Amino acid sequence: MLSDSVELIEPPENSIMVGTGKGGVGKSTIAAHLAGHTAAQGKRTLLVCVTSQDDDDLGIKRFGRGIQPDGPSVVDGQGLYRSISERSPLMPIREVRPNLDVVPGGVAVGELVQLLMHRMMTEGVGVVLSLARSLAPLAPWYDQIVFDSAPENDSLEQLAAAAARYLVVPTRSDDSSISGMQRIARNFKAVRKQANPSLRVAGAFLYASNPTATSMHAEVKEDIREVLGNGTTIFSKVVGYREKPARNARKKGLLFAEYAELLPTSARSYDVAAGRAKVADVVPEAIIGLSGDMRDLNNEILLHCGRGD
Repeated sequence: MLSDSVELIEPPENSIMVGTGKGGVGKSTIAAHLAGHTAAQGKRTLLVCVTSQDDDDLGIKRFGRGIQPDGPSVVDGQGLYRSISERSPLMPIREVRPNLDVVPGGVAVGELVQLLMHRMMTEGVGVVLSLARSLAPLAPWYDQIVFDSAPENDSLEQLAAAAARYLVVPTRSDDSSISGMQRIARNFKAVRKQANPSLRVAGAFLYASNPTATSMHAEVKEDIREVLGNGTTIFSKVVGYREKPARNARKKGLLFAEYAELLPTSARSYDVAAGRAKVADVVPEAIIGLSGDMRDLNNEILLHCGRGD
């Protein structure tokens, strides 16, 4: 989507894009938790989901959380599509959590690709700044802005990158995830060169891995730097792989910290055996470690994105 020169828009200082070149590495989960983390700290936060995947870690669609804006529905990416299509400000769902507003993603976001390509024929590659323009009127209202980007399409990934100040890159340890980072590296370079020279890679990190596998982690770090550059910061925190509590939290539309708060009132295995509770009513104790890992990762991301280097 990028080739010609464009009129630049300075991205907000407080904006972070979570991006990678491959799906299934925890990108949307990390973006939702980072946004929820800063909101819980009392920072007015906006999460913008620039992805056609129907991710609902916050329970917006399944449980109807948040205050919908007046007018047509904005779920399933419809609001984001209309803002870009009509060249109008973003219309977030307010107070999905205290201090947290969200522009949801979904299938309608995928329809932006054709729109952007059509506009590029007459307007040039400045269309990559379409999201930045729709964000600009709202940006001063927020202390923190987080973008969940789309690994499924270069145009959508560039749309988010052109609106952000910092990029953080999660990966799994498998070869396909490492190779997938080549796409985000390519899009980063193109966007920084032609549309957003303020964009910086704040760091990369390994997600959902065994924290004790230090020798493997050392190999992965070498692989990351081979793709993203030798100077790439690798965050020290590794969020461990705990599938059951992560899956349960997501089904309930809860962040890990919120799910962990339910542990004292959790049903027990003997309650299930006696027929007094369902398996879904049992909160796995492993959620404590998972919640702590995610909190530490969020703090590390914010530290590196706040240094200004």
